[in-house]
Amino acid sequence: MPRTLPAHPWAFRLAVATEEDFAVVARLFAALHTFNASLDPRFALAEGWQALLHAHFVRTHNTPGSLWLLAWVDGPDADAAQGEPVGLLLMESHLDSPLFAQRRWAELVALYVDERARGTDLAQQLVKAGTDWAAEHGFDRVQLYVTASNERARAFYTRAGFAPAQEIWRLEVEPQPDVTPPPEPTDHMHPELGHHHLAIDLDRD
Repeated sequence: MPRTLPAHPWAFRLAVATEEDFAVVARLFAALHTFNASLDPRFALAEGWQALLHAHFVRTHNTPGSLWLLAWVDGPDADAAQGEPVGLLLMESHLDSPLFAQRRWAELVALYVDERARGTDLAQQLVKAGTDWAAEHGFDRVQLYVTASNERARAFYTRAGFAPAQEIWRLEVEPQPDVTPPPEPTDHMHPELGHHHLAIDLDRD
């Protein structure tokens, strides 16, 4: 049950997530994708997503190529030693196919702010922490995906200095009944010639 949070002004604490924080990470990640699925049902999380996310988190949260960041705020009913989690940011190193000359960037995989903390500068703080991390780790750009109908996110990222570089267009087709689509031709273990993939690829070992 979400706790009561203090009145403005807010004092947020940003901290790298530890293994003990995974339940919090999963809760905020689920909230983000519940919202995404409300915009487009095809963005709904798959059955068993939490185990996949946990495996990915355990494998990557202490590596140089990722930043799992949580935002906390102390409320009147919150545990003084920890506080209430109100934000999540995930940044990961992305390496695209060697077919391209410029193939490495920092991908902003997830950004979520609890609705109780909206109207504050928390999203700006999280993005600033993420872009600082990217610069400190030698990246020359940060890229992300944003749903076309998510006007609030598009406006926020525009204010934060982001601009569209590419678009994903979709056409609905009527599939043949009882036909399972074939796997992609790229070998997941050897994606040297693979197409652009999301930084958080939970199926890859």
